[in-house]
Amino acid sequence: MSLQKYFRNFNNKIKMDYEEKSELASKRDILLKKLRDSGELPSFSELNQGSYSMYTGVEPLDKEYDIDVGLRFKANKDEYEKATELKNKICNILKNHTEYGAKVKKPCVTVTYKKDGEIAYHVDLVVYTYEDKNDSDSQLYLARGKDSKPEEICWEKSDPKGLIDLINSKYDDEKEDKNQYRRIIRYMKRWKNQKFSSLGNAEPPSIGITLIAAEKFEASKEYNYIEEKYYYDDLDALLKFAKVIQSLFTFVGVSESGRTLYRIYYNLPSSLNFELNIDVFKKMSDIHMTDFKDKIDKLVEDLEEVKEEPDEVEQCRLLNKILGDDFEVPEKKNASKKQVNCVPTSSASGVSVYGFGEH
Repeated sequence: MSLQKYFRNFNNKIKMDYEEKSELASKRDILLKKLRDSGELPSFSELNQGSYSMYTGVEPLDKEYDIDVGLRFKANKDEYEKATELKNKICNILKNHTEYGAKVKKPCVTVTYKKDGEIAYHVDLVVYTYEDKNDSDSQLYLARGKDSKPEEICWEKSDPKGLIDLINSKYDDEKEDKNQYRRIIRYMKRWKNQKFSSLGNAEPPSIGITLIAAEKFEASKEYNYIEEKYYYDDLDALLKFAKVIQSLFTFVGVSESGRTLYRIYYNLPSSLNFELNIDVFKKMSDIHMTDFKDKIDKLVEDLEEVKEEPDEVEQCRLLNKILGDDFEVPEKKNASKKQVNCVPTSSASGVSVYGFGEH
């Protein structure tokens, strides 16, 4: 089995199958019905957000499953003096819905569920209103903040559908390129879940990695002229993308302990209708960002080692250390030496596969 097949098997293991997680979708639908039936809220349309809507979700390692749902209320933001008013109403309606109830957070209202006595998943409800509720194409505003921190409460310009469309439209005309693009995002998500703590803001946000991929990822493939088809190389694609991220770090100073500090500044696209200059990595401190750089540097180094390794079993063993136990390490007897994807220069007939005669 080729290394690429081991990558594809790894993708199948870590890929979030939301159809199989239908219980989570069912919980979401019950919540939305309860909100609609309450009679306490304006009408709204829902919009699935996050990895669910971008088809890039991965099975969580130590965190519960989650789903993000945008609620676009048919209301003008000016109808609500405080951006938390609708969030508080939602929280009150759902406060007894589960054992854990609902909780207002800075960007959303979270409803948490447990299964078999343990926290299993949660639904994040993100609140939006319009500039003009009679025009569904008018500017959306996200309700940000919570009452315990009044200085953070605001209506913030947002464009969730525009962001989803931007990420999903890459490679619209090249299905297999799009599939590799999504696989690489999943690999990076699993890598960061392996290497970073999920507590606080130590872990780089998935939307940051996904947005960089949407704007800078390039597919890695090679055309076989005999079979008249492309062969994809996920190792090469992952290495190249890690190098792209590596190249984005810039020097920002020196810490009190003398450590050189770096960070990535990466704003949401100005072509979308968000507030200007929103850095998707802004929650990460310079120390956490520098940790991110150190780990990206190590990732590039480790992937270069995999690329240079001639033995397929050893390649898989190295990738298992990088990406985790879901990357299979075959037994020696089931593996072959690394196959180099090269295009033959001639055929048995003496005619080059490029269409030129042999000389």
